[in-house]
Amino acid sequence: MTARKTILVAVLLLCAVGLLSCSQQAPPPQSAAPAQTAAVPPATQSAPVAAQAILASAQYSLDPDLRCDLLEVKRVSGGALRIRWRIVNTAGAQQTGLVAGSQPKSIGYDFSWGDIYYIDPAENKKYNFLTDAEGNRILEVWYGTLPAGEQRLNWAKFPAPPPTTATISVIIPKFAPFEDVPVAQ
Repeated sequence: MTARKTILVAVLLLCAVGLLSCSQQAPPPQSAAPAQTAAVPPATQSAPVAAQAILASAQYSLDPDLRCDLLEVKRVSGGALRIRWRIVNTAGAQQTGLVAGSQPKSIGYDFSWGDIYYIDPAENKKYNFLTDAEGNRILEVWYGTLPAGEQRLNWAKFPAPPPTTATISVIIPKFAPFEDVPVAQ
């Protein structure tokens, strides 16, 4: 039985050495592949961005790697105003000094509901988001921990400003205010 165990250990060691040598040879082709694929994704990623115009962008006050893109401020039916925005984690991998120990940088985002609003500077009036008859918020707003490279779309409906109002200031919590944003019809 000891001869069988010795043979088994020898076979396992040879397999382990074979796997290690294969994994050591694999990184050079992988390092060449990202250089080739790095040229492709920007074109792929820019297509959706080009289709969706960004009205303005701002950095998160607690971490500049989190960005808010204001996408739409539009009057909609029912006397409402729809505001759409995107939260984007632009961070790459954290630099820890150990290649194998690199972890993507996730960023936590939280806020108070009362901090989402817009201001009509012509009327000097603040508008909070709409709620339905049961008090439910009419919005889809994300909060939590956002992994590196990911994004979340958000929207909220508000009472529309008077028809004479052409621009507003949009407040998304913990981002700089978006001033003089045109209101689309």
